[in-house]
Amino acid sequence: MENNLTAADISLLVTDSAVRQIQLMQEHDYTLEGLKFRIKIGGKGCGGFTYDTGFSESHADDLVIEKDYPIINFKLTVLIDPFTAFYTQNSTLDYLLDSQSNEEGFVVTNAADGEHKGKFFKDESKLPPWANK
Repeated sequence: MENNLTAADISLLVTDSAVRQIQLMQEHDYTLEGLKFRIKIGGKGCGGFTYDTGFSESHADDLVIEKDYPIINFKLTVLIDPFTAFYTQNSTLDYLLDSQSNEEGFVVTNAADGEHKGKFFKDESKLPPWANK
């Protein structure tokens, strides 16, 4: 079975902080030319998924989410692979900068993270429809 999700199925809220950081990076880092911002599941632990973010080329099976920000004259493109899209259909992308702890970075908050704790994959109803059984 194949992936039937489309970009319209994905509800991704991107905070102003995240949009401005991605814009800043793309406008000032020549090594990112031609690359798009990507969100992907990086791993799975007992507490749920971990998420990776960064810039990459697009792949044929990516879901492409595009958002226009005319006030800052910026068009954001976010790439999400089908596996990540299946599990992050309602999520938020934020950029945090905590000067006191010297921590910064993109943070993905998945509204459905509570469903993905422990060994949820033993429940076949929570697997992507195209998963091999």
